[in-house]
Amino acid sequence: MSRSWTGPVFQAFLADAKGALGDSIQAKCLECHAPLASVGGDALVANGVNQEGVTCNFCHNVSAAEASGKPASYTFDSADPNLMRGPHDDSDPGNEHGFVQSPLHSSSEFCASCHYVNQPKTGVPIETTYEGWRSSDAASEGEQCQDCHMPSMEGEAAPQVSKMKRGTVRAHTFQGAHGEGALDSVATLTATLEGGKLKLTIANRGAGHALPGGGGGMRSIALDVVFQDASGSTLKTVPVETYGIVYADEQGRSPVPKWLAKSVARMNEIPVSEPKIETCDVPRGAKTAEARLTYRFIDPAYLPSLNRRQVDLSGHQPVLIARAAVTLP
Repeated sequence: MSRSWTGPVFQAFLADAKGALGDSIQAKCLECHAPLASVGGDALVANGVNQEGVTCNFCHNVSAAEASGKPASYTFDSADPNLMRGPHDDSDPGNEHGFVQSPLHSSSEFCASCHYVNQPKTGVPIETTYEGWRSSDAASEGEQCQDCHMPSMEGEAAPQVSKMKRGTVRAHTFQGAHGEGALDSVATLTATLEGGKLKLTIANRGAGHALPGGGGGMRSIALDVVFQDASGSTLKTVPVETYGIVYADEQGRSPVPKWLAKSVARMNEIPVSEPKIETCDVPRGAKTAEARLTYRFIDPAYLPSLNRRQVDLSGHQPVLIARAAVTLP
């Protein structure tokens, strides 16, 4: 079962969005967070199956998807909700449901229906992961979202129903940044002293899309440098740069959450194609410097709201994804 609907962080943000815009905004959120509820008219998500979020039945029934930026650009086959689609042409679901082969389910365009979203009225980009992939080397080399997020694994699909024995299947855990070890080698960081300044080079090595990816401005990556003197005492911690998307409301105030976004105040992600290079002044008396790149599942701007609602953030703590140390003269 996915946590796209029941996740406590999502539910807290949904409460904030309804508080700001009214209960009607929930219908838009359902389209991707509880899509069976959306296509079935279950506005309050009262049905237990619909509360499971993005389900097997939903994804494998989708017959088309647009990579257009249109929110929820999928087509659900409501005329035949038990007709399942998938990448193989020889699947054997027995008498459980109908089946038809679907190349769409092996393509990134399938994912674009919810991971490439612009606001219909303003065109403000809300979900940009697909576009970050489309402009990457991974895309030009033919790699799809499913190659990383649904890797092959040993196992069988529905062994008690299907007579088809493959030995390997695609994992349906949809590992993202929260997956164990997912951020271990996603980026590299180097530090050198050039012209009296610290030069920092950040490269996106492990993701097939720009970083931080996902979250619609709710995630960010922070780059800072800790300077120490000859005794090892910290002289200064310098925040160098933050990577992600920052939105502004109609009065130009920022940061604001994506449901209040009327414009992009700042977009600065780490692309796959080329490194980011930053510089930092070296304070007087510094003898060592350690640069740190930290992935933040929740941007600090949105933590107060979650803390007020006492949301359990134990699975959303920042992760140090790269570091680099240099000795200074």
